[in-house]
This record gives sequence, structure tokens and C-alpha cells, in this order.
Amino acid sequence: MKLISKPLAAAVAIAGAAVLLAPMALASTSHRAAPRQTAVTAPACGNAHPALPGGAFVWASLPGDGFAGGAGYVMEITNQGRHACSLRGVPGATVQGNGHLIASKLPASGQGPLVILKAGATAHFSLIIHEADAVCAHPVSGNVAIYLPGQRQAQNGWQSARACPGLPGGGVLSPGTIRPGTGIPLYNA
Repeated sequence: MKLISKPLAAAVAIAGAAVLLAPMALASTSHRAAPRQTAVTAPACGNAHPALPGGAFVWASLPGDGFAGGAGYVMEITNQGRHACSLRGVPGATVQGNGHLIASKLPASGQGPLVILKAGATAHFSLIIHEADAVCAHPVSGNVAIYLPGQRQAQNGWQSARACPGLPGGGVLSPGTIRPGTGIPLYNA
């Protein structure tokens, strides 16, 4: 039995390793070269007027929870369009009277979970309306207006409120984060 010399054995080992590593290197390179796929998000629900396809319609439920100094409501957002649309964050709100702002606009926030609404689907958020008498001396009565995140035109919030002129949200409105599904009055998850 003839033994292989040490230099020859080393050369055979290196060549064998190269043969084994080449397919792994190619696989690794081809994996990195694959095109990156990005998620497709439905257009924002607030970009279209509620009466047009792709818009979302805001409506209010009965009071969900009353407390000393105010009441909580569940506000529903229904996709009235034929295609899915997306929402994210906390709606803006104000109080209007006779077509004019009583209070300055409480801005919407785009921070929160992404909610995709299929055609006809509903999402919800809470709206707390505080007693204006605890905030200012001369509150004025008006109607709540809601701005979905990304929306410029207000929608009727189907609630009346007494508000303090000039304060953001009249000093009385506290909208919550938009959540998927229909809201349930008197239930906190």
C-alpha cells in the first residue's frame, strides 16, 4: 500500500473543499441578487370623498360609557367604496356651528396600527366628549366634525357638543386610535 505524500494530500483536500463550497457560494449569491418584494398597501380611506367609491363614512353609536364630566362614544368608520382602503392613527376633530368652526381643529395623527378595510367593512375608534363647563366659562353649542387621518374635509360626527371657542377640539374632544372591526358600546378590550 502506497501512501500519498503530505503536499499531495493537502492539495486534494483544498480542491475537494473548493468543489463543495462552489455551489453554496452560487446559491448564496443568487439569493442576495433576488429582487426585493414590498408589501402593497390599499389607498388611504380618507383620500376620497365619502360619497365616492373608495371613501369611508363616519357614523356614531349610542353612548358607550358615561362618567362625571363627560361621555364616551364608539365612532364607526365604514368603507363605502368598491375596493379596500387603509387607515392608520387617531382621527382629528373639531366642533362646528352654523357652518363655522367654534373650536380650532384637533389634528389627526398617523401613528397607530394599519387597518385595512375591505369594501363594506367597518373599523372604529372611541370619542370622549368632556363637559365644556369644566373647561371654560362660556361654552358654545355645535356639532362634532371628524377628520380621518390624511383627510382635509371634515365629516359630520353625528354628535352635538358644547365647546370652548378657540381651543383645539373645543377643549372637550378626545378621539382614540382607529381599531379594526365594529366597536361594542360598554365594552373595553
